[in-house]
Amino acid sequence: MNRLPASVSATLILIVLNAAFWFAFAFLVVFGAIRSIPTDGVIKWVMVILALGVSGFLTGIVILLRRRNRLAFYAGVAILATIGVLSITDQFGLPDLFTLLLSLVALGLMLKDRSWYLQSSNAPPKRD
Repeated sequence: MNRLPASVSATLILIVLNAAFWFAFAFLVVFGAIRSIPTDGVIKWVMVILALGVSGFLTGIVILLRRRNRLAFYAGVAILATIGVLSITDQFGLPDLFTLLLSLVALGLMLKDRSWYLQSSNAPPKRD
């Protein structure tokens, strides 16, 4: 079995951490642990559904990126850039900084290794 380049492994780990953050965020919102989000009503459940959706989407991206799926590469770039931008458009706190850093570092590594992700999985690996 071919080993992943270290920077690709790091990217996938960062995306998994990002997915775990969004899952934990949804969990905290459900149980009312975040004071700035109302404990009842539509806003709470919209936030939970969006956070779980992002978590699931990022998890799927990791699985598909490992298989060198071209669409997953472009979707990953788009979602990480979107998370990065949206992290700074609201009240900025420590959780926003965490997701911003996770997203931007993963995005930078993905762009650096774009030839690996976009190379056919059937092609022989390139020697660096």
